[in-house]
Amino acid sequence: MTILGTLLLNNQLSRMRDQADSFGTAIAQQLANTVREPLLADDTFFLKVQLNNLTRSESVRGAALFGRDGNLTDKAGILPLAASPLHEQVKRWDLEDEPITTYYAPIKISDVVAGHTAISLSDRPIMAARQAVRDTMITATLIMSVIAIVVAFLISRRLAQPIHDLLAATSAMRKGDLNYRIQDRRNDEIGGLIEAYNTMAHGMLEKDQVERVLQRFVSPSVARNMMADLDQVQLGGRDVSATVIFADIVGFTRLSENLAPDAIADMLNVYFDAITTATSFYRGTIDKYMGDCAMIVFGVPEKDDEHLFHALCCAVMIQRLVKRLNEYRNARGETTVTFRIGINSGAMLAGNLGSRDRMQYTVVGDAVNLASRLSNMAGGNEIIAAAPLLSNPNIASRVRATECGAMRIRGKEQPVSTHRIDGVHALSETLMEQRIAQFLAKLNTEHERVQGE
Repeated sequence: MTILGTLLLNNQLSRMRDQADSFGTAIAQQLANTVREPLLADDTFFLKVQLNNLTRSESVRGAALFGRDGNLTDKAGILPLAASPLHEQVKRWDLEDEPITTYYAPIKISDVVAGHTAISLSDRPIMAARQAVRDTMITATLIMSVIAIVVAFLISRRLAQPIHDLLAATSAMRKGDLNYRIQDRRNDEIGGLIEAYNTMAHGMLEKDQVERVLQRFVSPSVARNMMADLDQVQLGGRDVSATVIFADIVGFTRLSENLAPDAIADMLNVYFDAITTATSFYRGTIDKYMGDCAMIVFGVPEKDDEHLFHALCCAVMIQRLVKRLNEYRNARGETTVTFRIGINSGAMLAGNLGSRDRMQYTVVGDAVNLASRLSNMAGGNEIIAAAPLLSNPNIASRVRATECGAMRIRGKEQPVSTHRIDGVHALSETLMEQRIAQFLAKLNTEHERVQGE
């Protein structure tokens, strides 16, 4: 806009100067035509009257007559110093900061030059007009520039706002907020990008919801692996070294005969919640719940070099939690149970087992069967482990155990040496008690909230 305004201004000023020069030259020529005959008749009075009449105009500052040789004959008003009509037709000069232009015209009789006329015009009206034009152009340029800036700001804001929305959306997605949606609707390329983002966020939200639901039926790691690559969800397994815990309720069949089904379900949910807390604390995985029995695996699907020790700590924490939970429920007159736990570690097969239409991630093998049998041989509040598990000095030094002797296990030809696990080293038990206290505090808070409702 500045360049355009400058070009237009210079062009307008140039045209005004050309028009002023044409006007001044025309007046000088008209004076030459008027004084031709009086000059021949040597009528000096008429010539002086003509000159004086011209200078009465505000724009005409002077008029003069020159002879054939260029010498001044008569004048009215002002003339430039060293005026010479023989050498120039237009002379621009200043009188006390007033711009003046003098125009010369020849007085011709036939083809003979009998003299010259001069007209001095003030350039103040022209300069005032030029200034007015300049001010108008500058004002118009500034107004157009302001309008252009405002329009550019509005357009840039409209263009930039969807970008800011997309940045905010990606930031929300990075923080895990998959419910964030961009509400702007457009019909351009940015609108297509916004629609693509909303579709992607909706798909990720559905996937996250499916994964969260799936984690309630299988372990979180298994659910993540399944959702990460659905094409890899197929039958098959791999040999692993892991540890398995079986924890079931003593006398559950007799207990269930005396309780309503909904009471049994509520009771199992409370105790299984405690088992889940202990399992998560020691990096275990709930393989499945089978009626009143929980099967817990350590070392798969996530690798854990300390899976045996973590399983032993988890078993101890389950029994401690159940004991404290029973005290809590007894104080409220609610039904309590006792658990018996069997532990074994060794080689087993882990993977998706079942059929193509219905499969389950689990572990199978002789080591798993032995853990199940040991849980059946345990008494209430007992943890029975196969004796070879404690042959490792690194495990034996951190576990308190009592030898139970050899037990005849169904399906085993030879008796199996066993130990009863009584506890683990002091530091692990301190951390364990802190976690148990947190669980009971949370349980008490939820009970008070339910009572308040």
